[in-house]
Amino acid sequence: MAKLTVLDGEPILAVAHRGQRGVDTTVSLPVQVVDYAKRHGARWFYFRRDESGEMWRLPLADLSKVGWLGPGAGAEWYVRIAAMQPVAWRKWEFAERVVNLGDTPTEPQPDTAQLALWG
Repeated sequence: MAKLTVLDGEPILAVAHRGQRGVDTTVSLPVQVVDYAKRHGARWFYFRRDESGEMWRLPLADLSKVGWLGPGAGAEWYVRIAAMQPVAWRKWEFAERVVNLGDTPTEPQPDTAQLALWG
């Protein structure tokens, strides 16, 4: 699950890892999630491992430079954690609501929204 939340007064795209499989070296984000976050002012993607207290960030503008696009209609961006900048672990706000991106509203959103990654 990705979320649009606020860190240091700025909207960010954030993912917290809590033991899910398949996230040892690479993180994936659906293209529509990245596009939604950018449209709502996010400039950074943060990935956090809660169990180990580690955290990384990447400018969303650099995603196409260091990541790659997966195949298929449900395309996702893939980025290696090693390509991201390590930063101090930080807490961020919990999501207040779910946004189904298949029905993305056109009105401005509150500062914190959890993004549904399913269609």
